[in-house]
Amino acid sequence: MIYLQMLITFIKIGLFSFGGGYAILAMIQQEVVLKQAWITEAEFIQVVAISQMTPGPIAINAATFIGFQKGGILGSLLCTFGVILPSVIIMLLITLTYLKLKRQAWFQNVFKRLRLLSLGLIAAALIMILGHAVKDLFSVTIFVLSFIATWRFKLNPFTMLIVSAIAGILFGSA
Repeated sequence: MIYLQMLITFIKIGLFSFGGGYAILAMIQQEVVLKQAWITEAEFIQVVAISQMTPGPIAINAATFIGFQKGGILGSLLCTFGVILPSVIIMLLITLTYLKLKRQAWFQNVFKRLRLLSLGLIAAALIMILGHAVKDLFSVTIFVLSFIATWRFKLNPFTMLIVSAIAGILFGSA
């Protein structure tokens, strides 16, 4: 029964994942940590970190890791399949619809509104994660410096990840 529950949960998550992985993190946390209690808040933060470091979309990586933690290989497969299935179906329908309606003004307006929804979901994920990830002044400093270096100076995020890890090992407090 847990496998069916995992599949349905991640289909629901995948169904509302407008805006990509970062926008969906708040929903994954709500469903998996708060509602189902399949993993703890600390484990969720670790899943997010691992999902960011591994190749591929963050939502799929998170679903795979959470599924494996809760249900082994079968759980991993079901959660991964569940999170991508709605997107595949929706994109197929959107593509067919877009080809027929792409010149209609009302149809173009729908896509403008979806961008605003995505921005709101990303902001919600940031607020939820910052509350648990920021522990002290050192963490805030590393975050701000990494953000500036990546955004302003266009440094590679992977490079910033390595530099931040080294700074945490050398100067951080455990």
